[in-house]
Amino acid sequence: MTKATKYIVLVAGIVGLVAFFLPLIAVHKSGIDGKLSAYRIVKGIDSAQQVVASTGPADPTDVAEANKALSAVKGVVLAIFVPALLLAILGGVGAARRRFGRGLAIPSMIFGLLGLGIWALLNAAASEGGGESVAGIGMHLLLVTGLLGFLGGLIATVKPDRAPQGV
Repeated sequence: MTKATKYIVLVAGIVGLVAFFLPLIAVHKSGIDGKLSAYRIVKGIDSAQQVVASTGPADPTDVAEANKALSAVKGVVLAIFVPALLLAILGGVGAARRRFGRGLAIPSMIFGLLGLGIWALLNAAASEGGGESVAGIGMHLLLVTGLLGFLGGLIATVKPDRAPQGV
């Protein structure tokens, strides 16, 4: 099992990076259905139809206002995915070195816990939001990222993966 920890952490990071492109939150309120991914928040929207499924013709000023509001949270949204990026890097380094010692395991465990904390905050915000907001698949993948990162780091901290003999 300890030989697999580097791959567990690598997969955790990759899952978190994939979550960047999937819907974080879906809103179903008053006949309007919409989904918003972190990628769309960072890139911005060109038309309301990109994020809202059932809408009439959109006013260009509404799109401009939405982009202005989204640009205010771009940095926060990018920061949400930093633990996933770091887990992918740590797992990749461990796979390239063919060992995953405590020097990589402890930061993986910390970034996994950080990812779980971020997920908890996002999940609480989605639950508290007015209307019928639900967590999207991207948010569920952030939970998987945090759990795998923490567990992979914990296992490797308890029993580190040593370098192969004769290398």
